[in-house]
Amino acid sequence: MKILDLTIKEFEDFASNHPLRNYCQSSMYAKVMAEKGFSYEYIGYSDDSNNLVAASIILIKKIGAFYKFAYAPKGFLIDYYNTELLKMFVRDIRSYYSNRGVAFIKINPEIIIGELNPKKNYTPVYNQNVNIIDTLKSLGFRRRRELNPLDFIYPRINPYINLKTFNPKKLSDDCRNRIKATKKCGLSLEELTNKDVGMFYEIIKNNTNESINYYRNILNSFNEGNSELLLVKIDHEAYLVNAQKQYEKEVENNSYWNDMIREENTEKNITEKMNSDRELLKYKEDLVNATERLRKSKYEYIGGVIVVKYQNRVSIIGCGYNKEEANLNPNYFIYNALIERFKDDYDFLDLNGLASNFNDDSVYSVYNNEKLAFNPTIYEFIGEFDLVLNENIFNKIQAKGLLSKEFRTDFRN
Repeated sequence: MKILDLTIKEFEDFASNHPLRNYCQSSMYAKVMAEKGFSYEYIGYSDDSNNLVAASIILIKKIGAFYKFAYAPKGFLIDYYNTELLKMFVRDIRSYYSNRGVAFIKINPEIIIGELNPKKNYTPVYNQNVNIIDTLKSLGFRRRRELNPLDFIYPRINPYINLKTFNPKKLSDDCRNRIKATKKCGLSLEELTNKDVGMFYEIIKNNTNESINYYRNILNSFNEGNSELLLVKIDHEAYLVNAQKQYEKEVENNSYWNDMIREENTEKNITEKMNSDRELLKYKEDLVNATERLRKSKYEYIGGVIVVKYQNRVSIIGCGYNKEEANLNPNYFIYNALIERFKDDYDFLDLNGLASNFNDDSVYSVYNNEKLAFNPTIYEFIGEFDLVLNENIFNKIQAKGLLSKEFRTDFRN
């Protein structure tokens, strides 16, 4: 058994057919990370008959002035149940990178260890993959604790939409009404190019730790139909027409309850009249808002999303909207539009993370609820692990706070 360098083709041939294949273990993602200061290499592991039995992109970067670390994005492509193979691979990769001055190797395998049940307070039901945690620990890996929700490079809790079985009729009345409302407000999804990434970044810049160059590099590297930039556009004229219709309809409804109160001054009729008063005020505000918007321009971009398409999965990389437009439910529109857009050609839509705090008073409640409204399957992944190659240097890196600075993440959109 030996570690060897692979060509891009050798790596891609192996990676694209591996059970744990994902967009992070692709040459396209390596190019993205190169723009973030990483060097990269494609390594393989062959048996005595020269059969490739494992592979990985290994990203290497300086951390601080004098140290460097390695990162296998979303983990090595290896059979984690083949303990003997895994043991030999870890032994050899430890030696290989220790000799090159690497302080530690970080991995975050895309291994599902459980599924969360929304009907049981999001309690996870674990599967046999949870045993891999002990296997990795026995080989010297240290499992990182999630100190705060969304604290990992990639979320530990992740919602997926099965595009082949998704049934909009099973959505709650509230979710369906929000989706219908977005259509009445004149929202549409427009595909743009990497030249327009500045418009997208202007919308989400206050809710991401990534630079505009990161998103630009995603679009440049995952080219040839492997990524898309989609912006949410509002047609102010359509918004105004709908607001006028809603207002006029509610005026009639309000008049009806006025007449009912005159005939029968019951508590029920009074309550219905008060509800109508509130709706009438809301529609009047929408009408004024739509009129003002149309005076300024016919169209406006209020939200956007960047997705990567790899194999049978579409993954949201960045998503967000102008918070002043929250009443138009842009994210409900985005998620529903993505489902419609990709349901015929792909199997899964990765909604890009949930915070592990599901409490209603959590600062993540809106972030979570917009995704949970679409009844996704919620998986818990195995998490992050560090294989320490040089204890002294690793401790120095930790003491200087370089780890938290390097891996600072925030997935709130």
